[in-house]
Amino acid sequence: MLRGKKIALVFTSALVLSACADQVKETTETITQIRTEETEIVAQLNELQQLETALQKTFDESLASDEELKTFKDGSAAVFSNLEERRTLADSIESALEGLAETKADFVAFDEETLPLDQMQAIGETLDLFSENSLTYLAAYRDSLDKEEELLTGFGADDATFDTFFAGIEAINLSAETNQANLAPVAENLTTLDAQLIELEAAIAAIGTEGSAEADSSAGTAESSEAAAAETPAKKAEPVSYEYRINPEISTVQPIAEDGNTQVALLTFDDAPQQPNSYTVEIAETVKSKEANAIFFVMGQFLTNEQAREDIKTVYDMGFEIGNHSYSHPDFQTLTYDEQLEEIKSTNDLIEEITGERPRFLRAPYGQYNEDTIAIAAAEGMTIMNWTYGYDWVEEFMEGTALADVMVNSKYLGDGANLLMHDRPWTNDAIGAIIDGLRAKDITIVDPNVIESPEREEM
Repeated sequence: MLRGKKIALVFTSALVLSACADQVKETTETITQIRTEETEIVAQLNELQQLETALQKTFDESLASDEELKTFKDGSAAVFSNLEERRTLADSIESALEGLAETKADFVAFDEETLPLDQMQAIGETLDLFSENSLTYLAAYRDSLDKEEELLTGFGADDATFDTFFAGIEAINLSAETNQANLAPVAENLTTLDAQLIELEAAIAAIGTEGSAEADSSAGTAESSEAAAAETPAKKAEPVSYEYRINPEISTVQPIAEDGNTQVALLTFDDAPQQPNSYTVEIAETVKSKEANAIFFVMGQFLTNEQAREDIKTVYDMGFEIGNHSYSHPDFQTLTYDEQLEEIKSTNDLIEEITGERPRFLRAPYGQYNEDTIAIAAAEGMTIMNWTYGYDWVEEFMEGTALADVMVNSKYLGDGANLLMHDRPWTNDAIGAIIDGLRAKDITIVDPNVIESPEREEM
């Protein structure tokens, strides 16, 4: 009779664990959706900044080709296209914020008691602040666009004077300062959100681990982990000589020799290995099977997870370059020198602990960095790189075929293109076709091992 009761109790426990597993799976999927939508919004905010930078060049080119200012009078000057692109982006960001609000509503509606509900509620509050601050920024940004259009239109008026022109420039500069001030809390929200999501993922991964342990009573995991850690990390051979360098202005790959091959592209993957559902090893296996290479940019906080450490060791041993993508994914421009140093150096230390080699490449979160970042990277013997383009965070390309098509046929694909991708299931589905598509265009996928980096200094 006791034996029968024991079986019944085990069966009941299995049902509870199954229900919990469903909740964990749904929560994990929603976290991925939040990350995806957040990344899309950040990419669009960065694109606004890039268009602002391009405006001055566009303005100068318009003046050089139109000394009589006819295109300013009729509104056909290229600067007006730039303004319209930014208006469209602002609308797109607002629409993306609405989608994020819907995802957030689903997220905070989870009520399974085994989940870390307090942490999830805190993330919901951060998402509310992020949306509120982003909308404040967008409202002021649209106002500045109106001022820019008024100035540029007036520039071609018959009664325009330098006094009115410079007054307009002053007003635009004041608006730009307001925009930057409004953007600061948005960046702070992002830093907080990323840290909260990482902590939540760790907590959920722990739930899954505990559930699995209860279900199968397996043992020996600690022993195998200690044995793996005791192995001597493999060291990759240094290249005989570097053949390429990263253009510091636009992050493209350029040959060092004058007669070097310019028709190349670099594959890079950010946010690796994103736990608990990482595709980093699968992506690496596909790239390896195609006899190609890539850089995997790692976040330090993921490396507190034993599976993540094993994944990175596996990818490194396959011959891939492991890059630094910060510890907790903050906006470096909001940090002090010491804070940036901790973010970068601690991640380098973790990667070296696992692989035996310090990273040679740094990718700043959101592509945002400053002189402090440059100084730290130089001392650490690292080359900073952003990217040329990427699409795997955009909803319409969250499917393998669509993503492969846009990555291979993007208008931004040119000599030395630096392709940005992430640890995502649809990227995993697409990467084989991306490599094939690039090669069909006679583009060589450059080996990161032959891209130069500075010598490391003792810090």
